[in-house]
Formats: sequence, C-alpha cells, structure tokens
Amino acid sequence: MGYLPRILDARLVEAMASAPVVLLDGPRGVGKTTTAARVSRTVVMLPRDMDQLHYDPEAYLRQLEPPVLLDEWQLAGLELLWAIKRIVDADPSPGRFILAGSVEPAAHGPTYPLTGRAVRLVMRPMTAAELNGTGDLSSPLSALLAGQAPALGSGADEQFTIDQVSTSGFPAARAMPEPAVFLEAYASLVAQRAGEEGRDASRLLRTLRVLATLTGQAVPDQRIWEAADVNKVTLKAYDDLLERVHLSVPLPAFESNRLKRLTSYPKRFLADTAMALTLAGLDVTQLASDPRLAGRYLESYVVQQLRPHVDMARAHLMHLRSSAGENEVDAVVETRHGVVGVEIKLARRVRSEDAKPLAWLRDSLGERFLQGVVFHTGTDVYSVSDRVYAVPLGHVTR
Repeated sequence: MGYLPRILDARLVEAMASAPVVLLDGPRGVGKTTTAARVSRTVVMLPRDMDQLHYDPEAYLRQLEPPVLLDEWQLAGLELLWAIKRIVDADPSPGRFILAGSVEPAAHGPTYPLTGRAVRLVMRPMTAAELNGTGDLSSPLSALLAGQAPALGSGADEQFTIDQVSTSGFPAARAMPEPAVFLEAYASLVAQRAGEEGRDASRLLRTLRVLATLTGQAVPDQRIWEAADVNKVTLKAYDDLLERVHLSVPLPAFESNRLKRLTSYPKRFLADTAMALTLAGLDVTQLASDPRLAGRYLESYVVQQLRPHVDMARAHLMHLRSSAGENEVDAVVETRHGVVGVEIKLARRVRSEDAKPLAWLRDSLGERFLQGVVFHTGTDVYSVSDRVYAVPLGHVTR
C-alpha cells in the first residue's frame, strides 16, 4: 500500500526549513516514523540503535548525514537532548534533526535543552481525508477555519451516515477485519505503562474506559475518579500519563472577558473515536438506536477531523459552556484573526434553533466572531443567519 499523504506533511517541511530541530510527537502507531523517514537522509531507530548512542552520542550524531531522524528519541533520555543542543549551537542550520516520540517524558530536568532551537508538531490519528488519500489537497475545513464563507448550494455527494464514526484513524487498523481487537489491545498496552511507573495498570485501563464513556462531556473530575474507583491524586497521575502518550486529548474551556460565568471543565475526548467506542463497549447499532448518544460520538469524530487543520492554522480548539448550561457551543476555534464557532447536529436539515448558540456567540463577540458553522448529515450548504452557515459533514471528510 502506497504512502497516504498527511495534512502535517507541508507543515513538517516548513518547520524543517526554519528550525534545526523538529520534535514530532503523537500517539504510537499514527505514522510518525513513516512520514518523517520520507524527508530524512539518516534514520536512527531506538531501541535498535541504542548501543551506537550509548558511549558518545554527540560524536555519533555529528558524523551522520542530516536530516537525521531519531525515532522514539525519549528512550535515550535527557542526555540525548543536551548532545543535540551542543551540535545545533555549533551549527544552527535548519533541518538537522527530527525527533519522533510517542511518549513525552514526565520531566525534562531543570531546563528544557532545546528551548529556542526546536519546533514542536503533533501527528494525530488519520482523518477521513487522509484515509481517502486526499490529505495533501486543499480542504474545505481549512477554508472554513480561516473565516472564508462556504459556497452556497450543494456541498456533498452523499449523506453522512453514523457508521462512519467507527472508522479508526490508526493506520494499522485499516487492513484488519476486526479493528476493535487491535484498539482494545492498544489500550491495554498503554495501561501497562502505569505498571512501569509504579501504578495499577488495571485501574488505568478502567479510568480510560470511563473517559471513553464520557466522550463529549464536560464533567467535574470527581465524577471521573468516583466512576473509575480511584482517588483525586491517582486520577491526576493517570490524566497526566494519558495526555503524555497522546491518547487523551481533552478540549479546554474557552475563556473571554466578554463572556461571563463560563465553565472551566474540559470536555473529554480520546484521540481516536473508534477507540472510544470500543472502550465504552458501544457499536454503531447502539448509536443508531440512541440519537443523543450518537450525537456525542459524532461530535468526537468531527473534533478528530478538525484537530490537524487547527494545528496547521496555529489556532486553538476549545469548547464553550456557561456555568448554568443555558449557552453551549460544541467547539470554538480561536485564530489570530478571530473566532469560528462549530455546532454538530445529527440531522439532515438545520433549523434556526440549532444555530442559536452560534448566534449568541456572534452577538457576544462582535467583530471577533468570524463565522459559525453547523455541520449536519445532509448534502446542502446554506445560510442560517448572519455569518452562520449550515455545512454538510461531507466537507469534514474530504
């Protein structure tokens, strides 16, 4: 199977042209090595090549032809970063090293050696466009996030169906007849890291299942630790670990001095919606029979598609909910030019009532509000109100 272009490809090339070191983070198995190796001249694979680095990492790395990819660099420890610092301080030419890692170390020491010398990128599970082989093409999503109003009229060839949310973004799952087996095993292996850090692996896996069940919800931490049967301190440690392995990607709460009494709880999501479904013990048949449940996992799926485009735009992805719950916006994208609001509806037509949260956000933010988008499962693009548009989910998948 040939290489499927990634949305990150162009950003990686850009980063290599501007900085001596690129840190490429992301969950294990999302394609970091494959992508980085395509733009590298030398590949150092850890732990395979650990012996080469053990005696004198600086001398070894200096004699390699750049760009040098160091895969799973965190296995070599902090000394590797100090060695790379000395090398790039002596020769700060751009594109010297790519450091691909699937686990961010819990601590980098009193100072981070590559501060001011590295650009950090995150590779995420594949989007529908990437799985379709169009990750390198201009996307309607990028235009929407830039504040460009969509062209009105027919916008999608086919209606979106809820079964699409069960497609995993992990490349290895594509060719598997039962991806759920792979996803369950993946989560179990991640849980074993709790044992390596002196914690209970079974409790971490149970916590992960609770987070999967709470997909798309902003809830107090207490609800999570009680459901997982752990205490507050343990949940904090598990949260930290799951975010460091890029499996848990909560959506932070939006903040603005123009909006008062907003909740500060993050909205819970896993990096891959199909994995969330698997760990929550759900399938598409159950989603089809419960529209409210389906709506939460549909939201997770759309957020998964949005993240790489938000990264490319150097923007911030958040959610918004007033503390009393009277106003709620599924996702808010804050760019340097303004704010784009996103609502996700499991419906073929968008009513004016569906756009009320976005109209409220528009009126509250004024000129800072670029536009609002209500994604729906139909096929047409149309205006709902001033600067608020109904857009088919087909825009998300191409």
